[in-house]
Amino acid sequence: MPPRTSSNARPPEPDANTGAGQLWQSVRTGALSLAIQHENLEDKIYARLQALIVERKILPGERIPPDQLAREMGVSRTPILNALKRLAQERVVEVFPRRGIYVRRFAKREMARLFAVREVLEGLSARLAACKISPDEVDRLSAGFGRPGGALRGAAIRRYSEHDRHFHWRLVEIAANEQLTAAMNSVRMMFFAYQDGLVRPPAETLPEHQAILEGLRAGDPDASEAAMRLHLRRSMERLEREAEAEEAGAVAPREEVETLGRAGHGAGGHAVRRRQTR
Repeated sequence: MPPRTSSNARPPEPDANTGAGQLWQSVRTGALSLAIQHENLEDKIYARLQALIVERKILPGERIPPDQLAREMGVSRTPILNALKRLAQERVVEVFPRRGIYVRRFAKREMARLFAVREVLEGLSARLAACKISPDEVDRLSAGFGRPGGALRGAAIRRYSEHDRHFHWRLVEIAANEQLTAAMNSVRMMFFAYQDGLVRPPAETLPEHQAILEGLRAGDPDASEAAMRLHLRRSMERLEREAEAEEAGAVAPREEVETLGRAGHGAGGHAVRRRQTR
């Protein structure tokens, strides 16, 4: 736990260009309220902090200022720190003595291990969902990915990324297994604390999503699970190759993929194009 600070001390204002800086600007202008009602206080603060990370209001690697959060939420510092302690136990945030609390940024090797867990859990979610999902739901999930075409850019890749996340989580909801949901909640938080954007481009993943949807439409648990596991295994293998290249002191050649500066940021969001070269 970070050292106690004077109640009169004000932390430095975050850079307005960072995720946290934009968060506080939204609070000051009234566009976003962080106020917390006092029943079940710690659980509500914990859920609100989770939402801020999942919704990319605070980005991986950014500092979380407990004093500022306490002021904006209208609560004391203690329940804020308790909620952050829970997130630290889940490995979503990291506490650095005398430096502060930061949203954890996972390395590619760690993410590859996480995808190995996702392969098993989400394979199960697809299997269970295949027995419960309605044809209308399959149609809606399919429509969200759009039609196959050329390389996506800007707002199109943002929409694809958002629907990708919705698609995977919706199958967990349809599976309706409490133990699976609890396990996936922890994995989901770590996944969102990794990075914005996509591990692989839509040109690779769209056919895989369609294969999963075909299994769901047919009500075939085996085909749905197999397609989901293959989809996630391929992303795991990509991350493992990149991790090996980084650990060897090189950068793996990677097809250019546009990543999102802020997923879910709406029309005001921006896309950052990153190219990895040798």
